[in-house]
Amino acid sequence: MPTNILITGVTSCESRGVEALVRSLATELTTTPDTTITMLTQTPDLDAEALAGSGADCTADPFVVSRSWATMRPVETEPHRRERAARLLKNADLVLATGGDLHTSDYGVSTRYLAVLDRAQQLGVPTAMVGQSVGPFTDPAEQAAFTATASRLDLLTVRETTTLAYLTGHLALPERAVVLSADPAFLLAPSGPNRTAQLLADTGLNPAQEYVCLAPSRGVTRYSPITDARHLNALTRLAATLWRVRRRPLVLVPHCHDSREHNDDRLLARQIAARLPGVPVHVLDADDIGAADYKAVLGGAELVISERLHASIGALSSGTPAVALGHSPKFGGVLADTYGPAVPADDVHRDITAFTADPTAAEHLARLDTDKLRDHLATRLPTTVALATADIARVRALLNS
Repeated sequence: MPTNILITGVTSCESRGVEALVRSLATELTTTPDTTITMLTQTPDLDAEALAGSGADCTADPFVVSRSWATMRPVETEPHRRERAARLLKNADLVLATGGDLHTSDYGVSTRYLAVLDRAQQLGVPTAMVGQSVGPFTDPAEQAAFTATASRLDLLTVRETTTLAYLTGHLALPERAVVLSADPAFLLAPSGPNRTAQLLADTGLNPAQEYVCLAPSRGVTRYSPITDARHLNALTRLAATLWRVRRRPLVLVPHCHDSREHNDDRLLARQIAARLPGVPVHVLDADDIGAADYKAVLGGAELVISERLHASIGALSSGTPAVALGHSPKFGGVLADTYGPAVPADDVHRDITAFTADPTAAEHLARLDTDKLRDHLATRLPTTVALATADIARVRALLNS
C-alpha cells in the first residue's frame, strides 16, 4: 500500500539550510517504493523548484500562515484552508517535523508549528520530530505547549547533546523518549565536480585554486544585541584578516536567498565585498544556486567560517574544517558534538556578540590549524553520518509498525 508522509516544520527553501534538511529527508525516504512526501511550506512554488528531483511535493502550509510570505502563497478562503488541512491529515500515514530550531523562544513561532502535530495526535495519526534543536524557552506557555506535544510523539530525535540535556533535564521528558541523532543535512549529496567548477569560474575564481569560505548571516542581528554596522565591521575585519594570514581567495557564501530584505544574506555578502577592494573576494550569489551546490563549494574549501549553521554542516559533512559564529546554543551543540571533546570549543564556535566585541578573535580564527582539524574530523564524521542515517531507519520502522 502507498505510504504518505506529511513533512512540517518548514518555513521556506529560500533558506538553503531548510532545503538541505528537506531534500536529505525526502531523498532518503522516497527510496522506499510507494512512499510519497508532501511538504508544508510558506513558499510552495519556489520550493517545488528548489526540491525538484527529491521526491517531495510542496503545498502551502494550511496550519501556519505567515504574513511576511503572504504574496508567495496562493490566495484561498478560510473554509478552503480548513478543508485542505483536514484532507492532508486524512491522507497522512505520518506527520514528520524536520529538524532545525523552530522550537525556541528566539523566533516566536514554536507554538504555531505544533498545530499540525497536535491535530494529528488527536486523530491518531503517528507523529515524529527528527534532528531537532530545542530551546531555550523563555515563555512558560510556549514551553508547556512544546512539552505537551513532545510527550505524545511516536519518535523524537535531537541533533546534539545540548538539546538532549535540555529536554530530559529542564523539560523533564523521559530519557527513553529522546534519542540522540544528528542533523539530516549530513546526508545531503553535493553537486558534481563539473557543476562546482562552473559555479566557481562564474565568480571569477580559478576552480583549481585553494580558497576560504565565509558564510555571513544578515538576519543574525535580529537575534543578538549587535547592530548591523558593528556586525558588518566585524565581518569585514575577519575577511581582511583571512586574506592577510592565509593568502587564499575568499568565497562569500550567502546561504539564505530571502525575499525579505532583513534576512537576505546576498545583500550582506555584497556589502562585505565592496569594502575590500584589495582582496580577491568572490560572491557566490546567483539565484539558481541550491543547497547541494553550496555544499560542494563549502566542501572544497580550506576553511569555512559561517554564521549559518547549515553552511557549517555543509562543510563538516564533507570533511572540511568549519567554525560557527552563532547566536544560540544550537551552534555550539552541533559543532561540539561533531568535533568531539578533543577539539577546544572556542576554536570551532564563537558567540556572535562576543566575537563582534573582540578585535583579536579574527586573528585567532584565521590562524587555526586546518590540517589538524581536518584529520580529527575524519575520525569523527562516520559516526555523525551513521547517527543521521539511523533516523531514516527509525522513520521507516515507525511506518512499518
